[in-house]
Amino acid sequence: MKQYRWWQWPDAVSGLSVLQRLVPAALALAGLMALAGCQTSYSTSTSQLPAGVSSSPSSPVSADVRKAAMTRLELAGNYLGIGRLDVAMEEVNNALALDPGLVDAYMVRGMVFAQRSDFASAEADYARVLRTRPNDPDVLHNYGWLQCQQNKYEAGNQYFERVLATPGYANSARTLMAKGLCLQAAGRNPEAIAALERAYRTEPGNPIVAYNLAYLLYHAGRVADAQVYLRRLNASELANAETLWLGIKAENALGNQLGVRELGSVLGHKFPQSKEYSLYERGAFYE
Repeated sequence: MKQYRWWQWPDAVSGLSVLQRLVPAALALAGLMALAGCQTSYSTSTSQLPAGVSSSPSSPVSADVRKAAMTRLELAGNYLGIGRLDVAMEEVNNALALDPGLVDAYMVRGMVFAQRSDFASAEADYARVLRTRPNDPDVLHNYGWLQCQQNKYEAGNQYFERVLATPGYANSARTLMAKGLCLQAAGRNPEAIAALERAYRTEPGNPIVAYNLAYLLYHAGRVADAQVYLRRLNASELANAETLWLGIKAENALGNQLGVRELGSVLGHKFPQSKEYSLYERGAFYE
C-alpha cells in the first residue's frame, strides 16, 4: 500500500526512510522528537532534557564544569527540538569537550546523528549509552526508534515490547505510537492498527496517532471507524489539506454529501492552492 505523505519531515532534512514520512507537517518536529524520546522545549531553570537523559553526575569533574556542560547539553536539546541540527551538534560537542564522560550527551548526540541519517555514528553513541543504562526503558525506546529509522522494523518492535513490559513504565502511549508507526512502515497494518488503537486509548486526541490510525482504518475498509478519528482531527487547529482530504474521502465513501461539502468548503477556504483542493474540485475521490 502506498504510504500517505501528509506526515512529512521538514525539507531541511533529507535522506529519510519511509517511516519518517508518517509524521504530519504541522507536528513533524514535535512528533518525531516525542517518538525519539525528546522534549521540544527546554528550560535551563528546570533542567528539562530528552527522555532517558538525567542531570546526575557521570564523571569526576568539578561542579562548575559539570554545570557548564549541562547548560550546553540543554541548549543542544533545545536546538534539536526545533530542527537546528547543526547548532545542536555544536552544542552537544561543546558539552562533551567540557565533560567527556557525560553519558547524557551521547544520548542527545545519537539523536542528532539519527536525524542526519548518520546511523553508524548514532549506533556508536547509543552503544555507549546502553553499556551504562542497559535496562533504562527510555533509552531502549529511543534505540528501538533508531532501528525503525533504519528500516529494521522487527528489531525496533522487539525493543518496544521490552519497554512496554517494564513495570511501572509511565510513557506507554509514546511507545505504543512508535510501535504502531514502525509496524505501519513495515506493512504490518493489522498489528499497526492494534498498537495505534491502544495508543489512542492511552492518550486520547493525539493527532499523530489519530491520522495514521484513520488512514489505516480507511484503507482497511473500516471507513466509519476512520471517520470518527478524522472528524475529531479536522475539528482541531491541526487540520491541514491532507487531513481534510482524507476526511472528505471518508464522508464520500459513507454517502454523506453534506459532510463532503462542509469539509470541501473548509479545504477551499484554507488551502485553495493545494493539490487536495484540485482533486476535490475534480471529484477525484479515489485517486
